[in-house]
Amino acid sequence: MRSIGCAVLLTTALSLGTGNKGDVMPPENRLAGIAKRADAIFRAEAGKPLTRAKKNPPLGPGRGEYVRGYSYSMVAFAAKCLYLNEMLDEANAALVENAQYYFDNPLTIVDRDSFHWHAEIVLRLLELYGPNGSLHAGRITKATEAKVLEPMWIYTKKCSWLGKADDQTTRTWNVYSSENHHAMDFTCHWHFSKYAKDRPEYKNLKCDDGATLAEHYRAWNEYIVAYCRERAKRGLCVEMRSDGYNSTLIKGFYNFYDFGEERLKKAAGMFLDMYFAYWAEEQIMGHMGGGASRLKGNSAFVQNRNHANAVLAWLYFEIGAQPELNGHDVGALLSGYRPPAVVADIARDTEGRGRYEIRQRVQGLGYQGHTFPRMDRPDQRPNQFRTDGGGILRYSYCDPSFILGTPMTEARPASDWVAISSQNRWQGVIFAGEGDPRIVPVPRPEDNRVAYNQFWSVQSKGSLITQKLKANKGAAEMMVWISKNGLSQPVVEDNVVFVEAPGAYAAIRVAQGSFKLAERVFEGTKEEGTPFATPPGHILTPENEYAPVILEVMAKSDVKSFADFKAKVKACPLNMDGPVLHYRSIYGDKMTLDTSYQKTPTINGEPVNYAPKKVFDSPFLNADYNSGIVTISKGDRKLVLDFNRLVKTEEP
Repeated sequence: MRSIGCAVLLTTALSLGTGNKGDVMPPENRLAGIAKRADAIFRAEAGKPLTRAKKNPPLGPGRGEYVRGYSYSMVAFAAKCLYLNEMLDEANAALVENAQYYFDNPLTIVDRDSFHWHAEIVLRLLELYGPNGSLHAGRITKATEAKVLEPMWIYTKKCSWLGKADDQTTRTWNVYSSENHHAMDFTCHWHFSKYAKDRPEYKNLKCDDGATLAEHYRAWNEYIVAYCRERAKRGLCVEMRSDGYNSTLIKGFYNFYDFGEERLKKAAGMFLDMYFAYWAEEQIMGHMGGGASRLKGNSAFVQNRNHANAVLAWLYFEIGAQPELNGHDVGALLSGYRPPAVVADIARDTEGRGRYEIRQRVQGLGYQGHTFPRMDRPDQRPNQFRTDGGGILRYSYCDPSFILGTPMTEARPASDWVAISSQNRWQGVIFAGEGDPRIVPVPRPEDNRVAYNQFWSVQSKGSLITQKLKANKGAAEMMVWISKNGLSQPVVEDNVVFVEAPGAYAAIRVAQGSFKLAERVFEGTKEEGTPFATPPGHILTPENEYAPVILEVMAKSDVKSFADFKAKVKACPLNMDGPVLHYRSIYGDKMTLDTSYQKTPTINGEPVNYAPKKVFDSPFLNADYNSGIVTISKGDRKLVLDFNRLVKTEEP
């Protein structure tokens, strides 16, 4: 058997400190500490007994109990014990108990919110510590191995079918449930099929579609390679910049990298390189900026610093503080994957990145599938994404002191979008500084939880104009949330709200009518058993909920003083030509927004292009749309990822 791999070109300046104006430690040295940081997370739990998270009631009628947290607590404890070679009997018992629970409660196996969230972690532990483990064989016993495979067989038997793994007709843009669920689903099917296909007790069994595990393994291999290629060609994350969901999407890719055949390993490695470049260029101090979707509840107003990408930021780049061990992150902690030096350089060197713009094409248009809480429904239509046009242009303006960004979209009906794209879209500015300071102009969800297709916008540099869409679903009043942490007390002058951040100034204007400004906290409803509320802040509410809102942000280095910034904002001309708002920004750009939604917004006379030639366009991450060739660069460092060379492995 011969494998034709991908071409990965890497040129790097090896001289210490090159391109690291904001970081005294060379990125190679920073990356060399990954294993030590992972070890520290595990050792912080040394000697601690198992503490089970509780099992929660079902999230809906006809569903199994919601036990994701319970399973994470079990596999995190087992992983810690196996890694540290302590309490091995207890570790095996925890894995058996967790598996037996699912075996006894089959509805929880196929439920999208419990089983597949942790199953790939158990498979990783088997690969490393099982009877034939590659790291410390035998720490997991044969009896434990047999037991934990039982619910996995049920999951793949019922929830995997060759049509789901079809990459030829769907180009992998048919998504079952949501993007992160879909990825966790095929992660589990690929890995269980790989692990069990040659075992005597499973090799001759057939899944519900009539195919063997060997057939499923071959199909998922091809599918996952195609999936990686398509994200390089047409856009990385439909759930745009969603901190929790994006980190969940990628967690199974560590298994592809560590345990896949050569071609899959390379595809997964390049996908992760691309993902971390995507993450690194648009964050400050580990806080993700830029236009997003699926930021539900209080995640729109603050980033959890002990979960999701924050864990990876500390593990890989030593950004933030050491997190606690969570089952969600075991794959990354035990993986051999390492980001390239150029990505570490981008992540750490905020000052050296300078000032720049980011433009990205994102998929979102398509046909909404059934929203089903079970993964064993081949009779239900999946989400089907269109890839024949535009619809979303993610734009961000990045400065060492702030990142302002929005998903610029056409003013379409909510039914034109697949819901995971239009759900809880986010825009706003995050500032450099302690306390996660930010300003967020978005319509509030009526239930304080979810809304769809809430706004459209136009942005150039540090100037954003946005308007609530009448074609929304579930959106209440338009509001601008201003964090109290890290920002000055807002002041109102000439109907403009001004705020000072550590390194920047900001101004908020309502283009039509008056507004109210109040200090308050929104108390939310409960989402998946967890109450939420916004952090302390001020909320600006326009009297006219459909009035355009203007947000201006500028670095302090660009103006003489706060007074000078205020004068510049007040001098910006604003007028209405019928329904069309005309505005000249503090950066001198002429911008228009048609409040009747009929005309495409313009910047300096040019309509916004929702389908540009590049899928990734910035000084650090670049790729032409549909090319499959991605370039990551900074200074003298350059990494070219050619996803087109991931051709099918030749078989004898």
